[in-house]
Amino acid sequence: MIRKRPPDAPRPREPDEAFEPYEEFRRIPLPVYWIAIALAIWGAVTLWDNAQAVSVGREERAEQIEDIPALALNSGAQVFEARCSTCHQPNAVGVRSAIPPLAGSRFVAADPAVIVQILLHGIDGPIDVGGKVFDGHMPSFASVLSDAQLARVATHVRQTWGGDDQEITPAFVTAQRDRFPGRGAWRGGEELARVVDPGLAPQPPVGPVRIFSFDDPGVMRLVTEGRGEAWACASCHGAAGEGGANVPRLAGLPEGYIVKQLHDYVSGRRRNETMQTVAGALSDADRRGLARYYSALRTPSTARPELGGGLKRGEQLALYGDWSKNLPACFSCHGPSGFGVAPNFPSLAAQHPAYTASQLAAWVGGQRDNSDVQLMNEVARNLSDADRRAIADYLATLPPVPAASDDERR
Repeated sequence: MIRKRPPDAPRPREPDEAFEPYEEFRRIPLPVYWIAIALAIWGAVTLWDNAQAVSVGREERAEQIEDIPALALNSGAQVFEARCSTCHQPNAVGVRSAIPPLAGSRFVAADPAVIVQILLHGIDGPIDVGGKVFDGHMPSFASVLSDAQLARVATHVRQTWGGDDQEITPAFVTAQRDRFPGRGAWRGGEELARVVDPGLAPQPPVGPVRIFSFDDPGVMRLVTEGRGEAWACASCHGAAGEGGANVPRLAGLPEGYIVKQLHDYVSGRRRNETMQTVAGALSDADRRGLARYYSALRTPSTARPELGGGLKRGEQLALYGDWSKNLPACFSCHGPSGFGVAPNFPSLAAQHPAYTASQLAAWVGGQRDNSDVQLMNEVARNLSDADRRAIADYLATLPPVPAASDDERR
């Protein structure tokens, strides 16, 4: 039946442009509610279970770390674990095409003077190990390990991977230290074969000696004399960028990192009244020149533990971290042995402990906030005062980062 509209009834209006279609409210079916509630409960249980698993895992890892023997430099094996294994690996197999293996190496099995001289002075340049040529940079440990410690680690390496039961004595190391006082790194295997042990020959030839020299007199004047409000860098950071007390060591820091810090002082992302004044008086060319100069310097360590921090705890944090406190290992970002990863992660090795501890405190207090991903802010907040002293003192015991060659910076 069709209902007729009365003749006098108004005609319905046509919808205009502003008309919005709509649908009458309909109740949501109860099964949909039950499904949503079930999903929410399942999600909450899953998140809780996962959080419990992570917490248990962190507790187990913390217990494992506590069970690790204290790497307190009591034996050659412990010295190796703390100082050498981050590069050469715990089983001494090295890193393919980058770090030479110690197992089966002629340098390990050669005259004991060879391994001691490498530990004392480092080595820069090509060496042939097992028919493969490696061209890297090993630091000198002369300024951070005693003759007794050097003797223990050299003995351990030779007995474990060199097939020699002979014990190297501290007196032997002292004699080797006195043999070439003040010399720099050995120029590859060729020089070691020529001067220390001919049995290492043949070794790959070394190119002409390239002593890094800075040919920008303007930059050198900034280092030694200063200019205007930018007073001499050496007046605070030392003649060779060695730093001291609460003044950082600059020698060997990555070039890009130094440039960034100087820019951050100017922009205010990093705050220090003295450095803001100095950096603000420098041009971009000045900053790049100073960064290149200091990144090239090779300077013995002058840092020593002085904060009363626990070296064993500092070593644990550097090598393993502490996941019970959400603390990753320092070396997981700052590279093996704390040598840094250019350009964003500076070297920490041989840095002065008062400076390191003050910077960790600055990350917490907000005086420093120039990490692009806020990583250091979080790490520093999770460190206790005792942990800050421990890691700062431990890093001061490490050998300084080897400076890259002039060719590698190009």
